[in-house]
Amino acid sequence: MRLLLAALIFLGSVAPASSQRVGGATRVQPVAGTAMVWGQVRSEQTGAPLRFAVVEMIGAGLEPISASTDISGVYVLRDVPPGRRLIRAMHIDHAPNEVQILVAADKQHVVDFDLEFRPLRLSPVTADGIRGLPGTRDTVPARDSELGPANVRVLESTPGVAELGLSESARDVPGHEPIDPADVLYVRGGAADLKLVMLNGAPVYAPFHIGGLIQALDASVLRSATLYAGGAPARYDGGLSYVMDLETRSGRSPATHAELGVDMLAARAIGEGPIGPDVSYLIAARTVHGNGTAFFMDEAFPYGYGDAVARVDIAAAPAHVFTVTGFRNHERVTLDTVGAQRESASWGNQAGSLRYRGAIGLSEVLATVSTGRFRTLLPLGGIRPLVTEGTADRSRAAFDMERPFAGGRLFVGGSFDRIEFEHRAYPQGGSRDSTVAASTADGNIAGLYVEAAYTLLPRLRVRAGMRADHFSAVSGLWFAPRVSATVLLTDRASLTLSGGRYRQYVRAPAESLVFLGAAPDSGSGPVLNLAAATHVVLGLSQDFDDGIRLGLEGFFKEFEGLQTSSTQRTAASGLDLWLRRHAGDVTGWLGYSLAWVWAVEAQSIRPAQAFSGRHLVSAGLAGPIIAGTVFDVRINYGAGLPYTAIPEPEIASPVFGVSARPSVPVLTESSDVVPLDTEPHEPYLRIDAQVSRTFDGAFGDLAFDWMPYLKVINALNRRDAIFYHYNRDVGQAQPLAHLPIVPIVGMEMKF
Repeated sequence: MRLLLAALIFLGSVAPASSQRVGGATRVQPVAGTAMVWGQVRSEQTGAPLRFAVVEMIGAGLEPISASTDISGVYVLRDVPPGRRLIRAMHIDHAPNEVQILVAADKQHVVDFDLEFRPLRLSPVTADGIRGLPGTRDTVPARDSELGPANVRVLESTPGVAELGLSESARDVPGHEPIDPADVLYVRGGAADLKLVMLNGAPVYAPFHIGGLIQALDASVLRSATLYAGGAPARYDGGLSYVMDLETRSGRSPATHAELGVDMLAARAIGEGPIGPDVSYLIAARTVHGNGTAFFMDEAFPYGYGDAVARVDIAAAPAHVFTVTGFRNHERVTLDTVGAQRESASWGNQAGSLRYRGAIGLSEVLATVSTGRFRTLLPLGGIRPLVTEGTADRSRAAFDMERPFAGGRLFVGGSFDRIEFEHRAYPQGGSRDSTVAASTADGNIAGLYVEAAYTLLPRLRVRAGMRADHFSAVSGLWFAPRVSATVLLTDRASLTLSGGRYRQYVRAPAESLVFLGAAPDSGSGPVLNLAAATHVVLGLSQDFDDGIRLGLEGFFKEFEGLQTSSTQRTAASGLDLWLRRHAGDVTGWLGYSLAWVWAVEAQSIRPAQAFSGRHLVSAGLAGPIIAGTVFDVRINYGAGLPYTAIPEPEIASPVFGVSARPSVPVLTESSDVVPLDTEPHEPYLRIDAQVSRTFDGAFGDLAFDWMPYLKVINALNRRDAIFYHYNRDVGQAQPLAHLPIVPIVGMEMKF
């Protein structure tokens, strides 16, 4: 090899036609009266050639000449003036070596170097990962796999009539007790609203639709969906069961973009772009119309849903951003699809927030002003049919600050909430001015918190804080400690133990509606109870190769003051598992949640009949097939989920009179409710599949992508209904409407 290298270098130096690019200029080699020095640089430890080693030559009256070695460790120094010279070889992880040589004119000199291995010593670098305040302008949407844990919890979503307790109120209306099983619509979902869901800082009572015909979470407009099954930081108040913090992404500002999609069942649209140099917007809307189901269903489509979200970001300065967000959704189900009258139960949210995010010195500041309204309507029959209406309003102002402190991070802030509940009943076809029954309740919550996060040991990080709240309906100051400790088991695995205390208002279910014997404003409202929960959560998180991440959490929760049974205390335990893959051609997620709930009386556990359990599964898989075609399969399964019984409007309902009541009694919850054996027991199963392909298109100067797709709803003919109705002929509840296997053809376009 040495002879071959020498021959090549010699030929290159003596050939008169050869030339070399040096500093952008071309000149002929060699220069008369100079010499060439070349050789090889190797590692003394292994004998292997060292690539990218630097060899330089210095001497009296000589500008330094340098060269780097190639893949074979060979260097070449040309045009070296004669004389005594010092030549030195250096490499980043080897000790330098140097030697003096006498350079003769018009000669070639071969100098090899063997360098001693010496690992490079660097100062330690510590990277701490913490979850601080929400980001500002982030245009990247979340992946479906990142929303896996949140998708599981969506299966627990409750219908609006259960959120405000109108189903219990309806049972107490004169003429509706005891309830005939045939007059009941069963809706999947529990009767207690124990979750806290925030959308860009705004409280949203029922943000998820329960029909399951489109994605519950629209990943194309979400930046994140952070789920705290327990151990939420001190900045969150409430959320006895869990806390979910939803953040939308901001609109892309360099240019205007749009997405349109429509099929036989639903439609969606997204628009985003700039409004001037420092303002961007994002508007998205979805609807479930069901117009294409007429080809597959004999009866009218009994369900409807729609939602819309809008966001505007204003960059007042490089580190100061204002964000305005608005959200609205509406859901309905037809209660009497086989009767002469067509009445619907409906519910929906309106929410909005104004947020400021900025940096003041070393502190990051987030200020939020938000409001949310939840409204639901439930029609009741009789000779004088009524409409029961419930509203819940929540206004919120919050201030959060995060800054470095004593080698860690310090979080401080506070919030003030105003909550108002209202129930009304008025004749169908009338207005709220003709109210015959009403009740109201309201309360304030003022809270402060302080929290700190420190790395106590190289692989141990602790986060601890305290929240203090004052509830206007209850005297005193209530403290809620929060603590979390994370141990880094390996560079890719961590173990977290967290716990905390949580409190929130809950509506007293036994005092719902007050029927008025005089003026509508003479009613007194229900009492707001202060409920509490204690959480302990142990979680494991691990990253694997190929973009796979595993999360596992086990939890125990104890609740007080819910008054959902004769006992004042209930407990729950279970586990949450999620596995997601976000890299590679095939991506997907798997989420599983298993929980048990039981009643606690004094210091003992009730008999086994007070014990109930449920488990939830959400999974998705997407990837290529052939010729640019991709597939997408989604599965949702739930068993043991509770049901809410809603009275249906019936023409033959018993007659009742309102004005004949001599006093203003408070209606109490009837103990003679629908027998349990009429309640549906089938598990909830939803399997949908989609095949699509994306094509490029252009219309003049407008370039776009268009994607035709074929979607199969109820792919295995096993979809369980959300709504059930009691059938006297078979003596059990049956689905309100059967949705057969439905092939849906649709198309999406992106501009």
